[in-house]
Amino acid sequence: NLHHWHWHLVYPGDGPMSVVRKDRRGELFYYMHQQMIARHQIERFANGLGRVVPYSNLREPVAEPYYPKIIRSANNRTYPARYRNMVLEDVDRPEDQLVVRISDVEQQLQRVVAAIDAGFVTTAGGAQTPLDNFRGIDILGDIVESSALSVNRTLYGDTHNSGHILLSFIHDPRGEYLESFGVMGDVTTAMRDPSFYRW
Repeated sequence: NLHHWHWHLVYPGDGPMSVVRKDRRGELFYYMHQQMIARHQIERFANGLGRVVPYSNLREPVAEPYYPKIIRSANNRTYPARYRNMVLEDVDRPEDQLVVRISDVEQQLQRVVAAIDAGFVTTAGGAQTPLDNFRGIDILGDIVESSALSVNRTLYGDTHNSGHILLSFIHDPRGEYLESFGVMGDVTTAMRDPSFYRW
């Protein structure tokens, strides 16, 4: 968790370009996540557990429950739990300035996959940027993380962070129960949740 928190300090998604723009930032985003997932996978194997199954259908129930049992220092309340087989719903929390629609995330993911298949991404100006061996993974990392360096945030969206939001508000997507976000919504705790490694 400390590493994940530190990553977001060193590599903020937005801000002055002198801070956001770092050499191979998107590539490092991909590599960092790949390494965290690899470590988690090895720990699962060492404990007789199977391979992590990535989320491929955002409409299916989230099989694994998670009961954090940790207290948020900001308000002295526990992080909300996720029960077995809860289903993601659109997050619509105007008081938190959050609107994330599952259909939008699905469409954004499809666009990223289509860009990979086509071998290029489309910039905000309509130009095609090749996903070559030199910068391809860097460009894709910037798109998936959706930092200010994304070549087209409007087209490719904010898939990585949107997934965190959907999972962190699975227990109260519309704010009806006045519950705050779960551990997936906090960079200091997200890695505790098994769903972190599936997203």
